[in-house]
Amino acid sequence: MKLLEVRNLRVHFALEGAAAELRAVDGVSLSLEAGHTLGVVGESGCGKSVTALAIMGLVPQPPGRIAGGEILFDGEDLLRQRPERLRELRGDRMAMIFQEPMSSLNPAFTVGEQIAEMILEHRKITKKDAKALAIEMLRQVRMPSPEKRYDDYPHRLSGGMRQRAMIAMALACRPKLLICDEPTTALDVTIQAQILELLRALREETGTAIILITHDLGVVAELADEVAVMYAGRIVERAPAARLFAEPQHPYTIGLLGSIPRLDRRRARLAAIQGQVPGSALRLDGCRFRARCPFAIERCHEDPLLMKLEEKHQAACWRAPL
Repeated sequence: MKLLEVRNLRVHFALEGAAAELRAVDGVSLSLEAGHTLGVVGESGCGKSVTALAIMGLVPQPPGRIAGGEILFDGEDLLRQRPERLRELRGDRMAMIFQEPMSSLNPAFTVGEQIAEMILEHRKITKKDAKALAIEMLRQVRMPSPEKRYDDYPHRLSGGMRQRAMIAMALACRPKLLICDEPTTALDVTIQAQILELLRALREETGTAIILITHDLGVVAELADEVAVMYAGRIVERAPAARLFAEPQHPYTIGLLGSIPRLDRRRARLAAIQGQVPGSALRLDGCRFRARCPFAIERCHEDPLLMKLEEKHQAACWRAPL
């Protein structure tokens, strides 16, 4: 049985002074097995983070609302659970690393106190044991001098150390699912590599399933088993990572991969996807990418669904395979 199944998820947000709603997520379906990593990629505003917040039960209501769909986690439909049950699950069986650790950590408490507090919330152990476990988690995420860092406040840590502290907090109760929202944003290349290696090692050691949300295709290539490409609130292509990079089948995916700088094309101009992402509050008929697509045909005015091309490879394009 799959650990996580999201079926036709729709998340809308009310717009101030307007009758229309912002359809941030509009019919997303995805699944994930234990011990696997799913990369979710796309431009800013495509609905990646909102999908993650919906899975965690953290969409602010209002202005947001779950307009439809199902989120099945370990056999439970999260959209039908009481807030108390969701609080029990968060931090225990499912956890999330947010995009900016400095805004996620409380500046009034030490890093160690925050990790220990989360452990005490979900485990019946003493404060002394919670502190020992928090230090051990800091050690597991390769934090230098974990006993000393336990008593440090967030502002005294570097960006990489804060990210390690967030990972330690997320993994302290050995969750079955870990959602990483841009875990390497604003970190230098060396620290990025260390964080990715850390996530890979922890996945192998604990069997935790990971959803990796990013716009960085290089990060996805390093860690993901499968990739889901999002555009304007929908998944337009999904495939095993190696196949997606070797044979992309949706024009949007082709455009994303074409925009990556390469050493063998140093003098060539970077390819750009012309046009802009359509507004999510608009009534959109047909393929949402057609106005920017160099392969658009008349049939693109009809809405393409994700179609199976080969084993585990799907694309929402009438012309696929390209």
